[in-house]
Amino acid sequence: MAGVEEVAYHGTWKIVECVSVAGVVEITGIEGTEFVLDENGDVSWQVPDAAEPLPFFNCETYEVCPPAGTEPGLLKFIGTYAGHVVEFKVDISDDLMLLTYEKCCMLQCQKVSPGPRKEESPYSFLGALDEGFFSDLNLRASSGREFKVHSTILKLSAPDMDWGGQVTPLTGLPEDVLSVTLHFLYAECLPRGLTEDTAQRCLKAMGKMPGFAKFGQLCETFLKNTALTQQMKTLVGDMHTCADRINDLFGRSIEENSQEPVILDGTIWVNPARLCYTVRQALREEATACVKLVIMCDLFAKRKYELSREERYEIMKYVKSRIPIFLKQLLKLLTTIKAYLQTLTQAQRGDIAAYLVPEMETILDTMSRFASETKIALEQAISTSNDAVLEKGEKADKCKKTGVGDALGRTLKHALHLKELKKLKHFHERTTSSFLHLRQKRMNFNMKTQPDKVRSVSQTLSHLVNEFPSFVLRLSEIIVALDDKVTWKEWKYLFKMATSKVSWGLAKVQSHQSSLQPMIEEMCDIVRSEQFNSSLVTLGLRPPADTSLSTTPGKESVVGSTAGAKAGAKPGAKPGATKYAQLSCVDSLCVPPNASSSCTARRCLELFRQAAGTDMVFEVVATQEGGDIVIDHTGSSHDSGARAEAAGGGGREGGEEEEEVVEIRAHRVILAAQCDWFRRALLSGMKEAINRKIVVHDTNPELFRKFLESLYSGCLDTSGLSAEQLADMMTLCDRYEMDSLKHICEFELKSHLDEDNALCLLNLADHLNSRSLRDWALSYVVDHQHLQDSDVFDELPDHLKDEVQDAIAWQGLECRSHSGRGAPLETRSSLSSLSEVDEMVANIDITREQGLDLSTSSSSDDLPFVEDAARLETCIRELADIVGETVPREELTRIALAADYDVNRALNFFFSS
Repeated sequence: MAGVEEVAYHGTWKIVECVSVAGVVEITGIEGTEFVLDENGDVSWQVPDAAEPLPFFNCETYEVCPPAGTEPGLLKFIGTYAGHVVEFKVDISDDLMLLTYEKCCMLQCQKVSPGPRKEESPYSFLGALDEGFFSDLNLRASSGREFKVHSTILKLSAPDMDWGGQVTPLTGLPEDVLSVTLHFLYAECLPRGLTEDTAQRCLKAMGKMPGFAKFGQLCETFLKNTALTQQMKTLVGDMHTCADRINDLFGRSIEENSQEPVILDGTIWVNPARLCYTVRQALREEATACVKLVIMCDLFAKRKYELSREERYEIMKYVKSRIPIFLKQLLKLLTTIKAYLQTLTQAQRGDIAAYLVPEMETILDTMSRFASETKIALEQAISTSNDAVLEKGEKADKCKKTGVGDALGRTLKHALHLKELKKLKHFHERTTSSFLHLRQKRMNFNMKTQPDKVRSVSQTLSHLVNEFPSFVLRLSEIIVALDDKVTWKEWKYLFKMATSKVSWGLAKVQSHQSSLQPMIEEMCDIVRSEQFNSSLVTLGLRPPADTSLSTTPGKESVVGSTAGAKAGAKPGAKPGATKYAQLSCVDSLCVPPNASSSCTARRCLELFRQAAGTDMVFEVVATQEGGDIVIDHTGSSHDSGARAEAAGGGGREGGEEEEEVVEIRAHRVILAAQCDWFRRALLSGMKEAINRKIVVHDTNPELFRKFLESLYSGCLDTSGLSAEQLADMMTLCDRYEMDSLKHICEFELKSHLDEDNALCLLNLADHLNSRSLRDWALSYVVDHQHLQDSDVFDELPDHLKDEVQDAIAWQGLECRSHSGRGAPLETRSSLSSLSEVDEMVANIDITREQGLDLSTSSSSDDLPFVEDAARLETCIRELADIVGETVPREELTRIALAADYDVNRALNFFFSS
């Protein structure tokens, strides 16, 4: 599908209802399931706990096929059930997508967001641990090193431990174990660079302690994933080693286009017996490499869900990076064989052909026997699959009265079993055809006289010599163009499909092992390799020779393949080291959890609500006209309509105002760890730090409490907030530099845009430099041009008025262009361009344009133009009270003007400068 058309599918979709063939909406349990279709061809699922696990929920890849003629478009989910494809007929329109499967049912999906779900920020207190600010405990390791820690955070992370006793827990642990344990307590994850030895000691020391069960699980998973990583690296390393041995078997390598003469004397090429032995050895190495490849594919297919998506991608990238090396090894082999074969005389080729005749007879007999046994095993597999399909069909007939969700699951699974049966039958047909062809070749070859057999083999060798140059050239071109030919998206698809199909084929062989056992044993006799035999034991295709080795397959494969890796390792190399690219499958264990899944975050929010162990206070100055603010024992305000005004107090026109101060208690270390603005203020040595008190103006106490709750919990719950409250919350987030929370408010405000607030939100977004909300609001105003006639529009700054009018003018040009030439302009792009131009103009130093000279002005009265001198004086006075009288008035005036008379923003500028 063209990129422009496929963009419509990208984003997060939710299954909202399931409709049966009869057109009846039924409750299936899969409602609420969300899936993300990203631009890289990946699909991820978020399935409700109560939903029935349907086959396509395990898919990781999707493909969109556009409509062709009368055929509808298709959405294919790929990668489940051994590489099967689940196809839905798709009909998409704006934010609605209908997926129809066969004649079973239709899934109605609603687009939740235009892109993938926004990932939450990791939740941790590592900043407090690293910098040690506000620490109240010291933990001493056995080495004597002391760690500055915080009892508040330790009680949150390990509430079962007694952190206030005479003997502090964890004291006396080894330094590396204590360091890793504290990292977990502050971040709920493991540190990067953790070694297996340290993880094992952490598991031994802390795994069974109360409150550290999760820590023990993380260490166990780390060790398991590290073993998986090492196993994958070792398997690839073993395959490289096999390829190197094959190259060594055929003598000194000869580079492409080498002018050096090829010397045959003393080589295997003049001795047919040695050459045949070498070929047998090379085939043994190749068989060993192939079975290791099967282990790797099966290992990935079975254990990929234990890893995060990023770690699975790491394995795919690692394997992809190995392909050019394998191809270069193959190119080296083909180049060497080509050089020697072209040097052979006709007589020498005849000697080799004469020696190969009995070998060819043996090879044809063995291959015919293998083909016959494979054919018999396939017939048994087909018979078993047929019985399974019939049994499932009978069960489906008995359950016809169940819901459409069950019907969908049964239909999908039945269809996949039919596809599996079809695949087996197709493979059986190809095997039968190959068997007949091979038997005919064998009969023809055996009917020939000895001279004819020699001539036939000699002609085959000559044909091979003639074809080798083209093989080598083609392989060289593939190596050069590999990255261009196979994109990352294509490689992911190929790797997932290949590994799943190999794993499926292995499962079929394992399920019919009894009929294939004679063939497997004969293969072992032919290959006669310890690594080959141990690899078959790992795959479960052969019983272990020694019962003492009968452990888990993972351990066997590690033992079996590590020996091969050591054989090819460089002297002095570290254990587990490899000359090939590194691989990591433990990254997800070293990333703190998101706030929504963090146990510490939940306890932290509860701690704030209980106000236990606080060491600072916020004084929220609330201004109320002619009324009272009711405060409960926790310090929260019950008057949600109270609005804080600018510092300076009452006496304003329009009615009497009363100021009430609402105290909200908090914990310095938590605020400093979660918000850089609070960290700077509380560590600045200024009044806030000394008094452990921050005075807050221009906000509602309830709203500020909700803001603090979002800092403690790492999540901002916007449910139930009106547009005005979201705007105020967004202002708070901007004031205290919480950009992540600010973006959430910005996104939520988009759904609250209407004719009553569009202009106000445009002005707010411009003031807070919120580009997305600004563009959304501007687009809304352009679509509702009558808003220019409102009083609110007259109160907008001149540059916003001009921008709105310019955008409307652009829309008029777009409409005329579309009607005249049929080539529409991109209106939204025009609006964005205008925004960038206006922002650039707004950033010009206004004081320079207006001729202000702050260096010589000692009072606001000396300024040639000030919109509100009283607000300026109030802001300067409050700044002086906070930062001290030592700061020059000129500097305070400059900061107040830059902050638009907002004291908190001015303090932000002051402390950040």
